[in-house]
Amino acid sequence: MVRLKYLLDTNMCIYLMNQRPDSVIQKFAKCKPGEVSISSITWAELCCGMDTHNNKNEIMELLGRLMPQAFGTDAGIIFGQLSQQFPNRKSSFDRMIAAHALALGVILVTNNLADFEVYKSAGLMLENWAT
Repeated sequence: MVRLKYLLDTNMCIYLMNQRPDSVIQKFAKCKPGEVSISSITWAELCCGMDTHNNKNEIMELLGRLMPQAFGTDAGIIFGQLSQQFPNRKSSFDRMIAAHALALGVILVTNNLADFEVYKSAGLMLENWAT
């Protein structure tokens, strides 16, 4: 059975849909089916922009390739811990996505490292496939 290795954040999904960069496509090609997914939080964020900022067909195609992982109780606990550990950082979807990646023990792939760098001290592993 293939183990999940990577969780794409919303920024990376939008970048992938809008730009279709070779660097990201090549990274995907090296991954086995099931090694890359998105958080249900990312799915919710993408749905907010559906037909306004993002093409519905592209989002549905992405969903077909990357089944969202449910944000469960472990991710909720870690979100609470991150909120206590970083009280001056505004709670956001990014914190929830970071908590989800930590709960799953996977690498968070983002095109906006600055939004997540603070959580590295909590053990968050980050990659930017766009560089």
